[in-house]
Amino acid sequence: MNRFAGKQRSVERLLLCFALALFLFPLASRAELSATVDRREIAMGETLRLTLMGDAGEQPAEIDLTPLSNDWEILSRSSATNARFINGQNQITRTLEMELGPLREGALSVPSLTAGGRRTTPLAIRVNPEPIVAAGDALVLFEASVDRPAVYVQAELMVTVTLQQAINLDGGEISAFDVPDAVVEQLERRSFQRRLGNRTWLVTELRYAIYPQKSGILTIPAVGFTAREVQTGRSLLGARLGRRIRMASTPIEIQVRGVPSSFPGEVWLPARSLRLEEDWSLDPETLTVGDSTTRTMTLIANGLQGNQLPPLNSVQGSFNVPELKFYPDQESIDQTEVVTGLQGGRVQSEALVARASGEWDLPEIRVPWWNTETDSLSYAVLPRRTVVVAPGTSIEATLGPTTFDSDTLGATPTPLWMWAIAGSGWLATLCLLGLLLMTRRIRSAPKTNPSSGEVNRAGKRQLLVTIRRALEAQDAGQLRHAILQWGASHHGTPFASLEALAAVSTPELAALLHSVDKLMYGKHDEETDLHALTGVLREEPSPSQAGAQQEGSLSLYPSS
Repeated sequence: MNRFAGKQRSVERLLLCFALALFLFPLASRAELSATVDRREIAMGETLRLTLMGDAGEQPAEIDLTPLSNDWEILSRSSATNARFINGQNQITRTLEMELGPLREGALSVPSLTAGGRRTTPLAIRVNPEPIVAAGDALVLFEASVDRPAVYVQAELMVTVTLQQAINLDGGEISAFDVPDAVVEQLERRSFQRRLGNRTWLVTELRYAIYPQKSGILTIPAVGFTAREVQTGRSLLGARLGRRIRMASTPIEIQVRGVPSSFPGEVWLPARSLRLEEDWSLDPETLTVGDSTTRTMTLIANGLQGNQLPPLNSVQGSFNVPELKFYPDQESIDQTEVVTGLQGGRVQSEALVARASGEWDLPEIRVPWWNTETDSLSYAVLPRRTVVVAPGTSIEATLGPTTFDSDTLGATPTPLWMWAIAGSGWLATLCLLGLLLMTRRIRSAPKTNPSSGEVNRAGKRQLLVTIRRALEAQDAGQLRHAILQWGASHHGTPFASLEALAAVSTPELAALLHSVDKLMYGKHDEETDLHALTGVLREEPSPSQAGAQQEGSLSLYPSS
């Protein structure tokens, strides 16, 4: 029996625990705890919904809520856990929702709450005096309101349809909301309670983001509401229904202004706020020849839809430097709902490949927009950036020059045993290099499976069908993707761009690939016939077996 086996297993367990700790530490560092509210302005007697959200092991339900007791009363709470599988990882999100009632008027705040060393951001809330409800015995109130009496064309106008009920209703229906000459986006419905005197009201708000498409007078039509009153007690058939209630809001007229003559931009952007951000995967001032970095530019606007945001100026189109090669990526456009309305976003990325050493200045990017809060012209700016590319380093440059003193060499001759050690070292190095080359050849040798050729031919036939369908649908993105898949199948190695595939193709196929690349990224005025593409791909000869001809296609981007 090996008396050291137990100690060895203990060491292995210790190393395993250490590895798990290193793996879990980044997850803990990414843990987040956030607090959001459904409204930033309420009145006395109304309720506010506070949502605490945590991930990576956070437990919002166990957070100390004592700081809330200074300004708020917790009326109810509920917790939930949501699990999602994203990018191969299981992400768990835990939420705690609370209904809060203010204890006084004025400027209150939801204080910062702490859990596990992380703190939420304090939230400012405005609490107005208790509202005055219309006199009489009205138990149901229904109205529509807007956030401003006048807007610019294509700017966001918030319309809120409010239902207040002090009795139970059944089968409530609101008529369709349609505004002529405007784009209508329905937002999330909000509900809260309002206490007035000795009566509790249930308030439901339906919010709409309206974007007028022409100047002049915009009419918000009347919105109808119908429901049945639910009486106390129950019958054999269920709830006892009383009188039918029919109500309608008052039409509203809005003044829509045209685009100011002083606006200098080509795309009209009226927004509450707009910002332009950038991010580099590698600092552009620390590049070396052959390096690549990705520049991601993000345009975010409050008060605009995502499709209203214009494309940003690509460096490829405005900055022609042969030493720098740019490869634009696909754009993404989205929009999310925030407290004030909609927030649109547009993301553009392009890869920069340094092909020579030097220093260049990328031009400044300025996006003019109209601030609807201050009614003035503003600019979102990305400042000029400097790209610095250093020469590539070699082994000789790293080691530095070696100088020899002839007098010293002559005075102290090298012993034979040192020559023997040096020679054996070189011999061992050559042996290792030989073994490494043999290993690489064995790994790169083709498999002897007799059916692999048939499978490869069947895969290429299917890819040719996909390419033909992409041509018929005029889908440039799908066409590029399918061609790159065909190239990987035909040559046995992946390609990052059509230009890299064209470098190892016949002249006829290379010309068609350059045409596809122009259709994807460049300006093109001439007509290009790509219907012959599938035939040229089908007739493309098999690649040469010589390794020297394949080395150029293994790089991420071409070297010339």
